[in-house]
Amino acid sequence: MLTQKHILLCSALLGSSFCAYAQDTETGERAAAAREEMRCISTDNIQSYEVQSDEIVRFIMADADDILVRLKRSCPQLHYHGYISYQPVNGQLCARIDDLVSRAGTPCRIDSFAKAPNKTTTP
Repeated sequence: MLTQKHILLCSALLGSSFCAYAQDTETGERAAAAREEMRCISTDNIQSYEVQSDEIVRFIMADADDILVRLKRSCPQLHYHGYISYQPVNGQLCARIDDLVSRAGTPCRIDSFAKAPNKTTTP
């Protein structure tokens, strides 16, 4: 990780454009690593789901953080019907490989997974 001290030294010796490139590369590497962590999810703990839009489904997990599933493209009428099905392979769903299927039978490719922000409850 580049610290303020490294950035100042880098700027003085090599010019600020190289430092900005190094910082962008490092940020990109961390983002890629975070995406790689959630490439596949285990379906064993999926308790239920909520279709939030034609592109986002929230998996409510039994003993972990909820997971947001982002679809590669908008899946027609997914939100309207509020229904999905899926076919796990070896107990997993994987981004860019597996599909969620709408009520109409349309396969919708999973683009990515992310930890969902905590739901806020109102009194």
